[in-house]
Amino acid sequence: MERRWLKFVVLYCATLLLIGSSILGFDLYRLFYQPMLSDKQQPVTVHLDKFTSASSFVHTLKSQRLVKSGRLFLILIRMQGLSSHLKAGIYQINAGESAQQFLYRVVDGDVLKETFRIIEGTTKNQVEENLKKAPYLAYNAMDWFAITAPFPSAEGLLLADTYHYDAGSNSQDLLVRANSNLREFLEYSWQQRTPGLPYKSAYDLLIAASILEKEASLASEKRLIAGVIVNRLRKNMPLQMDPTVIYALGQTYQGKLSRENLFIDSPYNTYLYRGLPPTPIAMVGKEAIAAAARPQPSDYLYFVAKGDGSHHFSVTYEQQKQAIARYLKKG
Repeated sequence: MERRWLKFVVLYCATLLLIGSSILGFDLYRLFYQPMLSDKQQPVTVHLDKFTSASSFVHTLKSQRLVKSGRLFLILIRMQGLSSHLKAGIYQINAGESAQQFLYRVVDGDVLKETFRIIEGTTKNQVEENLKKAPYLAYNAMDWFAITAPFPSAEGLLLADTYHYDAGSNSQDLLVRANSNLREFLEYSWQQRTPGLPYKSAYDLLIAASILEKEASLASEKRLIAGVIVNRLRKNMPLQMDPTVIYALGQTYQGKLSRENLFIDSPYNTYLYRGLPPTPIAMVGKEAIAAAARPQPSDYLYFVAKGDGSHHFSVTYEQQKQAIARYLKKG
């Protein structure tokens, strides 16, 4: 009787051990290989600050039902010696990713990457509004001071391009990078410029490029319009560029310039004041800077929009008046 009872106890314990090891094995399998999210679920973001411990990290995942066995996952993290290697940041868990795979990314600091685009021809105020709306980017208006000196304004001091940033970073890092890229390309273009241009500095070249960015819709016309700007400056003619007046009007601009607008008393009004405006009027891309640095030679002093994005160019004012009448008539 005792032998039968002992045999039963041994068999019972063996069964429990087998079941327990099976459960443990299955839990380990889920942590290593089973995706935390199904293919139909949207990616989930996880925020980890610099004070996040291994236990709070596991608790965060457990509270969002991303792992089933939090205690086992914590033991696993500690056994791998990774408790003190978790890096702060904002992470995104994607479909198909297991808990162990995600853990490795947190240890590597592989945070969520976001994209921010500075569009050619946008103003500093427009870029500022876009920065405020950028996901997971800490914006501070004081960040502009990191790039402004020694210039009177931050206008035009960012290279129009697409930038990637780590989720949770601040806008100053992005602004400094975009400004550094601008300075580097501007200096290169200044050194490679056509000899004899009527610009005293690379900043003057940038101002001309910003006007060009707003005037030229077609890449094929950028160097030609750059040549018109140069020709007018050499003759000491007012540039008479509409975008400078629009910039002077600011938020009062109603979408169409009136004759009255052309008399606004502003140093940006190139109908009233000769020479370049005091600062750029927009952010520019490499193409506009390169065109301003190496304009296409011509005798053109005037141009008028055709209405399809292209322009008609004229040498004399009489030709310009005829062109204006022709394209106004076309509507």
